[in-house]
Amino acid sequence: MDKFPENAMIGLEVHMQVNVGKLFCHCPPEGQETGFHVDRHLRTTSGEGGIVDISAKSEEMKNRSIRYLETSNSCLVDLDEKPPETMNRDALSVAMALGNSFGTMVLDRISVMRKIVIDGSNTSGFQRTSVVGFGGTIKGKSASSVITTICLEEDSCRKIEDGDSIVTYSLERLGIPLIEISTNPDMKTPEEAMEIAREIGNRIMIMGMLRKGADSIRQDVNFSMGFGRVEIKGVSKLTEMKNILVREAERQDALQEAVKKWKETGGFGDIDFKRNDQVVEKWSSKMILKALEEGKGVYISILKNGRGFLKNGRYTMGREIADALKLIGIRGIIHFDELPAYGINEDERDRILKYAGGGSKDSFLLLLVDPGREQDASLVIRERLEKLFSLNFSETRAAMEDGTTRYMRPLSGSGRMYPETDIPIIKVDRDLMETARELTPGTLQDAIKMLQDKFGLSGQDAETIVLRGYMNTFSKLASSYDGKTISRILLQKMPEAEKKFGKTISLEELENIVSICSKNKYGRYSLEWAVDMISSGKMNLQKIMEGNTLMPLETETMGKYLEKVSSEEASNLSLLQKKISEEFARPVDMSMLAGMVKERQRK
Repeated sequence: MDKFPENAMIGLEVHMQVNVGKLFCHCPPEGQETGFHVDRHLRTTSGEGGIVDISAKSEEMKNRSIRYLETSNSCLVDLDEKPPETMNRDALSVAMALGNSFGTMVLDRISVMRKIVIDGSNTSGFQRTSVVGFGGTIKGKSASSVITTICLEEDSCRKIEDGDSIVTYSLERLGIPLIEISTNPDMKTPEEAMEIAREIGNRIMIMGMLRKGADSIRQDVNFSMGFGRVEIKGVSKLTEMKNILVREAERQDALQEAVKKWKETGGFGDIDFKRNDQVVEKWSSKMILKALEEGKGVYISILKNGRGFLKNGRYTMGREIADALKLIGIRGIIHFDELPAYGINEDERDRILKYAGGGSKDSFLLLLVDPGREQDASLVIRERLEKLFSLNFSETRAAMEDGTTRYMRPLSGSGRMYPETDIPIIKVDRDLMETARELTPGTLQDAIKMLQDKFGLSGQDAETIVLRGYMNTFSKLASSYDGKTISRILLQKMPEAEKKFGKTISLEELENIVSICSKNKYGRYSLEWAVDMISSGKMNLQKIMEGNTLMPLETETMGKYLEKVSSEEASNLSLLQKKISEEFARPVDMSMLAGMVKERQRK
C-alpha cells in the first residue's frame, strides 16, 4: 500500500490508571504475590435486555479454567467474595476534572453498571464501569476530535500466562481506577490519532495523578476503511500506533484483494475433514509423529481454489484461519502454501493433496487434533472464511509487539451491560465539583509557561517535568526550595543514581530530605549527597535525618584535610570532593571547596 487510505476513520479509547488507591476498596495500588492462588471457571449471562453478548459467548466457548494469583494488595472485594465499598471519591474527582478540561458535560448522578467479561480478566465475570460525562473536544496543534464519553471503571487483572486449558492472572492490578476517554472516529491519519492520544495523556500528566508503570496508559484504536470497524486492543506505546494502523490497513487491503480473486475462481467450497493417519506411509515429520503418539489424529480437508491465498507474499489467509482456531484451543494446523516445512517434503505434500482430491488451484488443510475436535474446527473455519468473504472485517483484534494484529473475538455489543445492584446511584455534590474544579488541568503549553514564569525553568526542563509526571511533586518541593535545584535532582541526579546503583531515592524520601535542607538552608550539594547515599545503600533515610548529617562539612575540617593533599590531587576538584565526602560521611559544598583550593594556590 503506497499511502494510507483516504477513507480511513480512526477513533480512540484511551485508558489511564489513577494513582489514588483502588476504586471499590481501600487496598493500595501496589502489591506483591503472596504464593496463594484461587481457581475459577466463568460462565456468561444475559445483559439487561436479555441478550447474551456474542463476544462473551465466544470467550465461554474456550472452556478454560482461570487461575488468580493473590497479591498483598488484594482483598475479598477483588476475589468477588465481598460486596464493593463506596466508590473512591478521589478517583471520581480526577475523572470529572479531565472532563472539565475538555469541556465535557459532567453528569450530576453517577450510575455504576456491570459489563460482562468472561475472558478471566475479572474474577466476578464482569467489570464495573460508570459514565462520568458526555461530549467535549480535544484539540492538538493540527488535529481535533470530539469526545463521546468519559468513563470511570475498575481495571482488570494482569495476564501472566495464556494456555489452551488454563489462563493465569495476577490480582495486583484488579480494581485500580481506570479513566476511559472515548472519541468519535473523526481522525483520518495515524499522525492525527497519535496527536490526540498524546494530548489526552498530557492532561493527566499535568495533573500528576497517573499511576507509575508500563501499562499506566493504554490505547484501544477503532479503525475502519470501508470493511467494518476493527477494535485494536492494547496499544501500549504511542510510538507503535502508526505502525500498527499502517499494517492493519495493509492487512485489510490484501484481504479484500485475496477475497475478490478467490471468488473469481469459484470460492472455497465445503470444509470436510477426514481422518487418515497413513496418508503418508512413513511420516518423517517429528511434529506429526509426536501428535500421533499423544493420541491425536491426522485430519485432512480440501480447500477449493485456495492455492496461493493462504500464504503467498501479500496474502495470509492461513493466519486468519489459524488465529480463529487458537481461540478454541486448536494449534496444530498445516496448509499447502507453507509446505515443504515441519518435516513434510514436496512428495508428501503432493500425496496429501491427491488424497484430498485437489487440483492445481486447490489447497488443503491438515489438522492434528483429538478425535471429535475436527468438527469444531470445520465450523470455526467455515464461519471465519464466510465472514471474510462477506468483506465484513469487523472484530476485536490484539496489538502485537511486531506491529501486526491478531484476531481476539467478535466485537462486543450493548448486550453485555446491566446495572450494578450493590452500589447506589452516586450524587455529585458541591465538594466533589469544587475538588474537580481545583484539579482541572490546562494545556501542556500552559503548564510549561507556569513553570518557566514561577520557577525560572527552561522550556525543555519544564516540559520534561510535566511529561514524566513530576508536576505535583515538583510544585510542592519547589515551593519551599530552589526550583532549578529540584529540577536538576529530578531530571538528572536521580536518573544518574538509578543507572549507577540500579535503584534511586523515592519521591517520599526526597520530600523528607528537601524539608530538612529547606529548614536549615542547606544547598544542593547536601541534596545530591543524600540521593547518592540512599541510592547506593550506604545510608538509609533514618540515618541521614539524624543530627547534622546533611549539614555540609565545616571549613575548618576541610582546611585540615587540604593540608595533607598534594597540588596534583587538589587540581581535580570532583575527585577531591568525593574523597573528602567519603572520609567524613558528610556532604561537601563544591563552591566552598573550590574557594579554599583557590586560596591555597595563591599562597
